[in-house]
Amino acid sequence: MEEAEFHELVAQLGGLSEVQRKALIEALGSKRPRSEALKLIESRFDAEPCCGHCGSRSVQPWGSASGLKRYRCKECRRTFNALTGTPLAQLHRRDVWLAYGQALAEGVSLRKAAKRCRIDLTTSFRWRHRFLEAAQHRKAKAVTGVVEADETFFLRSQKGARKIVGRAPRKRGGVAKKRGLSDEQVPVLIVRDRSKATTDEILSNRKAETVAAALKPIVARDALLVSDGAETSSYRTFANREGILHVGLNTRAGQLRWGVYHIQNVNAYASGLKTWMRRFRGVATKYLPSYLGWRRMIDCQGERLNAVFCITIAAEPVPRTT
Repeated sequence: MEEAEFHELVAQLGGLSEVQRKALIEALGSKRPRSEALKLIESRFDAEPCCGHCGSRSVQPWGSASGLKRYRCKECRRTFNALTGTPLAQLHRRDVWLAYGQALAEGVSLRKAAKRCRIDLTTSFRWRHRFLEAAQHRKAKAVTGVVEADETFFLRSQKGARKIVGRAPRKRGGVAKKRGLSDEQVPVLIVRDRSKATTDEILSNRKAETVAAALKPIVARDALLVSDGAETSSYRTFANREGILHVGLNTRAGQLRWGVYHIQNVNAYASGLKTWMRRFRGVATKYLPSYLGWRRMIDCQGERLNAVFCITIAAEPVPRTT
């Protein structure tokens, strides 16, 4: 509000009756009701509170502030609430968090989400990545049994950057200038077992050691790894080194399966991911982890995905890096 407008408003207050002044004072002094999203987050957190700074569960109640209960950690001696250490910390407009969570569940555009929640488009963009930040880390920690692995590729993008580095700008959702695989494409390794446990990893390159570094922490030693024959060398190198059984299919020659072994599950997931991503008409490479996490969440929940689930995931603490 401009200073002149403020003085004009103050001048108008003199014309209010005693009853109107009392009602105005009560309205200004009343506390805002807590949002449903905040009640949901705090009720879950109160069941098993832990420090948002160090992760300790040795905590004690420490009053309240800003509509949230506060706790004090007996280990690091710092105070915190249910949002401390989560992507939702310091985020305003809590009254429309559930509505935005529903927009994520439905996969609507940024503009439609902004209109639905009556927030600015830039706020909608910022919220999308805040709400999806924790989802980036929710992926299968281990895959077992028959494990299928393959790579898919996304066009390297600097969408939203003020200055495009290394090339001329292109239209949103454009295509690479070079045919086939090149440095214009970002490789994403997708690993999925027959129980639909899924994980993915954005690779810096397609070298055998890079692929092996991504596979080693998640593929069980007693698993059977199935891959495309076009990439057999990298996967075979990893399997031989770790003593894991491996089946390589020469799909280019039409070998789509060997007995009961195939890579149709991982290929179907990759195909669905690419189709789903087209609606965004190009995603900036730096934000690709958010969209991969979003897609995993959709795949895992299916029709059960709703606003409550999206809010619950968004309020999870983000893993601390050391």
